[in-house]
Amino acid sequence: MQTNRLHFLILCLALLINQGCTMVKVKISEKRNPIPQKVTIGENITLTTWGAIKVNKSHFFPSSFQLKIDDKVIYIDPVGIENAEQADYILITHAHPDHFSLKDIKNLLKDETIIICSKGALNKIRDVKNQIQIVKPKEQLQFEKIGIETTLAYNTKSVFLWIKAHSKSKENVGYVITSKNGLKIYHAGDTDYISEMERLSGIDVALVPIGGDNLTMNAEEAAKIVNKIRPKIAIPMHYEIKNQEELNRFDTLVNEKTKVIKLRK
Repeated sequence: MQTNRLHFLILCLALLINQGCTMVKVKISEKRNPIPQKVTIGENITLTTWGAIKVNKSHFFPSSFQLKIDDKVIYIDPVGIENAEQADYILITHAHPDHFSLKDIKNLLKDETIIICSKGALNKIRDVKNQIQIVKPKEQLQFEKIGIETTLAYNTKSVFLWIKAHSKSKENVGYVITSKNGLKIYHAGDTDYISEMERLSGIDVALVPIGGDNLTMNAEEAAKIVNKIRPKIAIPMHYEIKNQEELNRFDTLVNEKTKVIKLRK
């Protein structure tokens, strides 16, 4: 982690100064597995990742996923999505460019697509004609066949002086998505370990960032919250793909009753 700390500090400061800053380059990683990885996480429920993106010079496993619940197609933070089905719902946690890609969003749209996003993403998406629902943490939405609850996602640690990469005042979100059969999938977004997470209950699948560097939880903190909420499955995300030590540390620290699925590249 130490060798990349300066890079991530520069990245974070660029994001804070200007979320559209040209200093931040996000594209598909040349190290990406060319075959999307798909796992079954429940009855008629699959989770798909297209794999690594490149953030400036770092090859990065992102927070970007497709959920397919019965016949509903849901994307969370779609970035670097290729040859994909169009969306019924697109969920955006916040507007940083490793989580928000207007190009990808537009490619996934059909007339009926509903976009759900935190307030920080609104200015970047105003020209989209689809239904857009702006959400804050701790809201509950109900749609056909799925429920969506927003959760708090913020930093308690500063990345530089007093500056936090994801301050609480930004009202970024995570999501809990509930299928009609009651299976709950938690996508934490970019967040530190925060006490509000401990109130989550009945989570079946937890997608948690492990990258650390005062941008998100590290492996130890992610394992701590997983062990608190005790999902059946935990999937680490938001980390440099070369950092296998973090993946292995997370796997080792998670309670044996939770299955850790590592989606590489």
